[in-house]
Amino acid sequence: MAAVFNVDQKLEALKMEILRTFDELYQYLSDRRNSLLSRLAKMKEGHDNNVKMEEAIKQLRISKDKNLATLASNLVGGSLNTMKQTLDRDIELKIAEKVKVDNLEFIEFRCYSYKIRKTIDEIDLFEISPEYVSRENPILKVCKRGDRNGELYNPNGIAVDRASNELYICDCSNSRIQVLNTEGKYIRSFGTDHLYEPWGICLSKEEVFITDRATESLLKFSLAGQFLKETGSRGHTEGRFTGISGLCHEAGLIYVCDASLERIQIFDSNLNFIKQFGYGELKFPRDITIFSDRIYILSINNNSIHCYNRDCTLRNIIQLTGQDQQMTATSSFTIDKKGNFLITDNTAEKICIFSPQGVLKHILGRGHLYNLYGIVLDNSDNIICVNYGIDDNACFQKY
Repeated sequence: MAAVFNVDQKLEALKMEILRTFDELYQYLSDRRNSLLSRLAKMKEGHDNNVKMEEAIKQLRISKDKNLATLASNLVGGSLNTMKQTLDRDIELKIAEKVKVDNLEFIEFRCYSYKIRKTIDEIDLFEISPEYVSRENPILKVCKRGDRNGELYNPNGIAVDRASNELYICDCSNSRIQVLNTEGKYIRSFGTDHLYEPWGICLSKEEVFITDRATESLLKFSLAGQFLKETGSRGHTEGRFTGISGLCHEAGLIYVCDASLERIQIFDSNLNFIKQFGYGELKFPRDITIFSDRIYILSINNNSIHCYNRDCTLRNIIQLTGQDQQMTATSSFTIDKKGNFLITDNTAEKICIFSPQGVLKHILGRGHLYNLYGIVLDNSDNIICVNYGIDDNACFQKY
């Protein structure tokens, strides 16, 4: 007597086998996540244009197709079309609940397709904000090299007044601060009677704080440009500097990079010394900013960012990693609303964008920048940077 074929039992066994197969693929995908991200990143940056997305998950497809083909060939009788309709209601709902692997938001495996149908939202995959996609080249290049109003010569630090959206720029070789709008148009300038080589700059709601590399001093002006106070000189004691560099303002305190002495000095808004930190931990700190109640410090060439708590204790060191991440002379940085680091490299002539974890996302400005230092985000989240300029009319660039 021939054996009776039980479609329900076969269907249930098939469903269980498919779920087990998916679990194996899910684990495999988790194990291969870093490799997949690396390859996708290369394709994103154009370093591996000959590799297609399908090839990046080739082994997954082969494994899945092989298992499904084996299951199908073992079925005796029954209608595959009927089973598809039943399984699509059950299996795919269960799969949809399982397919979140860290930042891989949506990888979808369709049963019985004999091909893996995959959808990846690349924005979530790389945690890239949409505004950075396809912004490798500037949308504005203005401002001649020179010493007249509206011209720059060796510009360095740059800061934005959030109330007016005006940009304050250290026009280093012209010994002044120039105020421009976000289109690079001249508004006013100040500081020639007190500044020699203005290097770093930050703003409070009412005042401008500037570091001068030539005199190793910290100066304070009103937003309108009136000189108010100066402190510091070359030296090793508290309140003096050797290699004064970037600075930032937060809650009435001024944090100043003392690069050669590898420390951060803190002053109140009246330029009175408060305390110092970082000695023995920092390596030539070049720039500093505060974001989300953390203090972030950029060193000149060790491809890392030191993160401190607000009590000035070291929290962690963020290593900058990723394809082409090596930077030769980092000069300044800023942080966007999502915590991404936008870092200038004045020797390699590029802007590198790293995730909060230190993974490279984008490189901007190649072929357009030269002797690059200052960078800031304006009120519309445009990237504004100042540099010596490859050509005569490109000292002020917007991305």
